[in-house]
Amino acid sequence: MIALLRHVFFFGLSAVVVYPNVAFAGRPSVLVNPHAAGQGTAKTIQEGIEMVDPGGKVMVLPGTYREAIVIAKALKLEARGRKSAPVIVEPPDAPAIAIQITTPDPVLIRGLTLHYGGFNGIRGEGIVDVTVEGVTVVAVNPPLGVGTGVSVANDPNPSGQRAKLTVRNSFVDGSVSCAAWPSACTGVSPSFPQTFPVAVRGDVDLVVKRNVIRRAGGACIIVQPRNDLAGETNAEILDNDLDECHPLGRAGSIFVAPGGANNPSATRPLLATGIVNIVGNTIRNSSLSCMTTTGVSYIVFRGGRIERNRIEGVVQPCAFDTNRARPAAIWLGSRLLSNLFPPVDVTVRFNDIVGNAQAGLRVAQNMTHAIDARYNWWNDARGPSIDGLFRGDAVVVEPGAATPLFEPWATEPVAEGESTCDD
Repeated sequence: MIALLRHVFFFGLSAVVVYPNVAFAGRPSVLVNPHAAGQGTAKTIQEGIEMVDPGGKVMVLPGTYREAIVIAKALKLEARGRKSAPVIVEPPDAPAIAIQITTPDPVLIRGLTLHYGGFNGIRGEGIVDVTVEGVTVVAVNPPLGVGTGVSVANDPNPSGQRAKLTVRNSFVDGSVSCAAWPSACTGVSPSFPQTFPVAVRGDVDLVVKRNVIRRAGGACIIVQPRNDLAGETNAEILDNDLDECHPLGRAGSIFVAPGGANNPSATRPLLATGIVNIVGNTIRNSSLSCMTTTGVSYIVFRGGRIERNRIEGVVQPCAFDTNRARPAAIWLGSRLLSNLFPPVDVTVRFNDIVGNAQAGLRVAQNMTHAIDARYNWWNDARGPSIDGLFRGDAVVVEPGAATPLFEPWATEPVAEGESTCDD
């Protein structure tokens, strides 16, 4: 370390005091330039992260950075390139996590392009506070198995503290296409990477807003409670553009449920709480995949809103039942173990439910109270039908469930309008 010299005065006499082993002032910002290095300049992003003060800014000049990154302090990591000269992070050898966040302090990642070939793109585990803004995340030849584009898991959570993830104004591509993986569309002997572009699990507060998400091998957005089926998980899913969500488990484009076979039992009740609002999103299935059973599956948590979404042609005639859900643009509750899954309590209003097969809204047998499903546009000014299957405008009520309140209904599209209603 370089000694710090300080000039001091004692009663008119000057003296020089030497403080050994004390560095000069830290670096509130560091420039990363792959072509040069010098005082305050780093050649790699990881070097820049190590050099900068906690809470500082790492500014990355255009180039392709062949490195995986670990962020263990509060900072802002920002691309300083232009669209014609991007900052690309492209780790070699397909590491399990391309950009890993390990600090509880706030981390902002802005403007980068990430090409990752392993299971996880940007991932935080435990108590983290991550914001991903204006970032492009693309899976490259994703491996078979479960992977994520941008994800946070705070599970288990012995400290009781909450994690945060915000993803906004970004593009996330799971790269599961029907051309590369035909079974993603046909549903015949399905085998393809189960990528979830945006995923959270456990005690997390999620905001995912104004993103474009494409070509998933799982749900495009998945919100899961802790594996012990307790804790609190909240999400605001707002104004996103989702298409070609090919869930390997035949779930929804947006899936709010425990993972896999993680179901409650008589001795292991579902105690998880939370509010998930799904508002203003556009959800499509332009690849006409048979794998998407629902546009939105809302299976856990007691409160929230599904409002002002346009769910267009998501459910195809070839879609079929899963253990938990049946084909519908919007599915509420659980088909499986309905006596053990508490009913969900959401409002379903001002949505345009257009061009879906089999059902527009479908409620599971555990939905024993009438939810508010008024003022939706069912692609027909006469409102929804209630006469069964293979009608995309149908409200289908499973045996034992309460019929939703669906009158009045909208007589023209409403999802993008400003219309309100008086209760």
